[in-house]
Amino acid sequence: MEEMADDPVVEYPLFQQDNARVHTAKDTLAWLDENGIDLEDHPALSPDLNPIEHAWVELKRRLHKQYPDILDTKGGPEKVRDRLAEVLPHVWATIPDTFFEKLWKSMPSRVAAVIEPKGWYTKY
Repeated sequence: MEEMADDPVVEYPLFQQDNARVHTAKDTLAWLDENGIDLEDHPALSPDLNPIEHAWVELKRRLHKQYPDILDTKGGPEKVRDRLAEVLPHVWATIPDTFFEKLWKSMPSRVAAVIEPKGWYTKY
């Protein structure tokens, strides 16, 4: 396939994240810098239209329902992480496709809700 002259060529990937404290912590930013990972600018207080945020909430809800005692795993934080790595793929698989379909189908109304107030507040 021939590349068109007007097509932008991405020479390296950009990493996108919001401005949550854990993402902007000095250690996090230092690690990203040390590993040559460039960040896409993300304006402060911008609306979060990414539907994956809702998927994480659903995953967490299902995790707590299916494994309510997971944080009581014996052996400290490393064992808890190991247990999470073991069970999270199984929990993720319990989220029905209809959940994700509903998320992507919500995108037009999300975008419209951000455009309509012309820079003022939205529910997102």
